[in-house]
Amino acid sequence: MTAMSSRLAGGFVVAAAVAAAVVPVPPEWVERFYSRAWFPPVQRALTSISNRCPLALLDVLLVAALALGLLALWSVARAPRGRRLTSLARRAAQAAVVAALAYLAFVAAWGGNYRRQPLTALLDFDDARVTREAVIALNDAAIAEVSRLRPRLPPGPSGWADAAQAAADIGQSLEAGSRFLGLPGRVRAGRPKRTILDVYFTRAGVSGMTNPFFLETLVASNLLPFELPVVIAHEWGHLAGLARESDASFFGLLVCLHGSDAAQYSAWLDVYARTLGAREPAERRAALARLPDAVRADLRAMAERSARDQVQAVSVMAWRTYDTYLRSQRVTSGVRNYGEVVRLVAGTRFERGWTPALRDAR
Repeated sequence: MTAMSSRLAGGFVVAAAVAAAVVPVPPEWVERFYSRAWFPPVQRALTSISNRCPLALLDVLLVAALALGLLALWSVARAPRGRRLTSLARRAAQAAVVAALAYLAFVAAWGGNYRRQPLTALLDFDDARVTREAVIALNDAAIAEVSRLRPRLPPGPSGWADAAQAAADIGQSLEAGSRFLGLPGRVRAGRPKRTILDVYFTRAGVSGMTNPFFLETLVASNLLPFELPVVIAHEWGHLAGLARESDASFFGLLVCLHGSDAAQYSAWLDVYARTLGAREPAERRAALARLPDAVRADLRAMAERSARDQVQAVSVMAWRTYDTYLRSQRVTSGVRNYGEVVRLVAGTRFERGWTPALRDAR
């Protein structure tokens, strides 16, 4: 390929990436042609591949990117003094093409789901239902459920399932999440893995991540046993094509609420923590006093873990960066989208057994 052909091809790739990022596409088209037609078989294929690899494929990508970057810098440094600027410009152009290819791969493999319809378009959802009283009612329900479930579970950490077993347990209820939300096809469950980013995860307060290129499930090493089910199920919500954090959390709650006692407890403990802020300070203390000692011990363990592992500066930087990323993907609320799952649960009409009602089922 001639130099001119290479430049034209590179320019076309960059232009295609820019178009993919900025050209508006109706959410209904994305929902029909991408999220419900293209994405499900791609997800099953890519997650099946990543599940067979014991290492996180994201780590392989990161190491390869770092190596290529160092080689590019080395080639610039080794260039004759009078040609270094030309060499730097060439490497910068090549980096732009590689970044454009990476973005196109991201959109094709998973990122296009950011443009799909939100769950509020599928669920029997009404903002008028989202009141302080409704959120407090959820907190009351969480108190009742964790109080019911905790005595059935191991008193100490040694009796709980590890990440692999927790994933196997909730895998039995994974299909329920897709069925209740009317999502197409089955979701291939991701094998929970550790990553070289774990130090960053634990210091930033990040519980998990979905690799958007190979659709694998990554979890932090410092998660407590009773946190694992709801975190893994949340990441599987991303594997189901729900890119928004609130939608993935809603999916994860549904999976856990229809799973084992341990999965239900994980979900309700998460609901309790998310909804407690709706109460006044004195009411929060009273709500905490209503919990069994074992539940309060679990909450203390979570707080102690965060105090021990999180570094404030790293956490602030991480969440600001992720906020910018989410806004760039048209999630206008940024990282606040995590907390919007409370709004989603409170505003959705549920039928018996915590089965969400869909709009076309009214």
